[in-house]
Amino acid sequence: MKPRSNAAIVTAATVIGSGLNFVATLVWTRLLDPGAFGLYALVSAAAVLLNAMLFEWLRLVGARTLYDPAEPSGINPARADALFGIYAVVALVFAAAVGLLYAFGIGFADVAARWWPVMAAFTLTEMALTIIQTIYRLRMRSWPYFWNAVARSVTSILLGLALVHYAGLGALGTLLGIVVAQGVVAVASVLADPLWRAVRPWRASRAQVTAALQLGYPLIASCALTYAAGFADRFLVGSTLGAHAVGLYAAPVDLLQKTLVFMMMTINLTGYPALVRAYEDRGPAAAVATLDNNLQLQLGLGLPAAVGLMVLAPGIVHLLLGPAFRDEGARLLPLVGAAALLRCLVTFHLMMAFQVTRRMKWMIVPPLTTLAAVIPAGLIGIRLAGLPGMALAAVLAQALCYTLSAILAKRVLPIRLITPEIAKIALAAIGMGLALLPFRSVTDPVTTVALVTLGGAVYAVLLVVLRVPAATRLVGAVSGRLRRRPA
Repeated sequence: MKPRSNAAIVTAATVIGSGLNFVATLVWTRLLDPGAFGLYALVSAAAVLLNAMLFEWLRLVGARTLYDPAEPSGINPARADALFGIYAVVALVFAAAVGLLYAFGIGFADVAARWWPVMAAFTLTEMALTIIQTIYRLRMRSWPYFWNAVARSVTSILLGLALVHYAGLGALGTLLGIVVAQGVVAVASVLADPLWRAVRPWRASRAQVTAALQLGYPLIASCALTYAAGFADRFLVGSTLGAHAVGLYAAPVDLLQKTLVFMMMTINLTGYPALVRAYEDRGPAAAVATLDNNLQLQLGLGLPAAVGLMVLAPGIVHLLLGPAFRDEGARLLPLVGAAALLRCLVTFHLMMAFQVTRRMKWMIVPPLTTLAAVIPAGLIGIRLAGLPGMALAAVLAQALCYTLSAILAKRVLPIRLITPEIAKIALAAIGMGLALLPFRSVTDPVTTVALVTLGGAVYAVLLVVLRVPAATRLVGAVSGRLRRRPA
């Protein structure tokens, strides 16, 4: 399959999957009260964090080393055996640790110990799906990736809806729906792909295991710290204010995760393989050009989305969240939106420079900076101003992280953070925000949809007026096609 077609299908899968997860947030904020939603947010965040701490580094090593064009499958079998052997050992140690925590009744952040089995199942099924999807992308098997991603989202919503609405299981129902969906899709994917029948983890060579560990050990702390920095605010709120406050805080954060973060993550998912190939095949200059293009795409989509969410926050939360979440959501959305945009720029742009040049140790610095700033600032902010104080602390921590990450990234690759094209995109987004500013208090759903449409139109016009290359090329292509159309 051609790279462009592969990227289009992967993007479509990500769009549909994230769209369905977005629908799930809308559903859960209407079916669950803030306390139950907060418990669901804490348990799911803990599971994703555990996956990051234990398995994400292995996924990244696999993404960087498993591809082998000389192999018919596109995957190096010796490296695959080594990686999956390490996976198996880590999974067994994790299961034993969970058993001990459950037996001794040790909980965390207002979450009781009885949730550990659910968290463990969530973590292991999440791990299985992410590695399967990574290998699909490396092999450019876009259609299996598509069905894998979409089936997981559809199944988790349908099962969760049945367990919450009809069985009355609350937060447990949403989590069981996700766990079962991930497990079923992972097992079906393994059974349907002949590649997995050739994997022999017990035959892993010591040399390949050592090579994987040497490349991956700096990533262990980096991955754990990156996700810990992303979820630290929820755990701080849960430890100080309880699950009810976590629910109020997590609802607008989840909206951003399914909109702003999704858009920028999609660009990274489709652009990362091209970045690796550019660096390996043509060197640092080609990698810098690819990163520049990715940054323009990320800001071209992400910046206007962030501005629109900030300006139209009251209308957005009334349109998308349940009644119990709207007042606090309107106050929090502008702040958590700014923090999310900065975090995405670090994760999906600046840290790619470290990863592609194999400066894995440097990837520890950005999340460590965020944690060092957000924990004391968050505790102070919560004490002084409650949830808005926590959100403001997150913005300040992410701003510090972005500044330090940019300084380090420019030391490994001569990337440009501000170009004429990026400046024009920023001006267009600001112009759109100013056009929408008089309507910032609107809460009517129909009017909010109209304003979102208006904002998109204003932004598009400004891109053309400012002669942003991508916009002018698109207008030229459309006008050329119209001129060629027969009368």
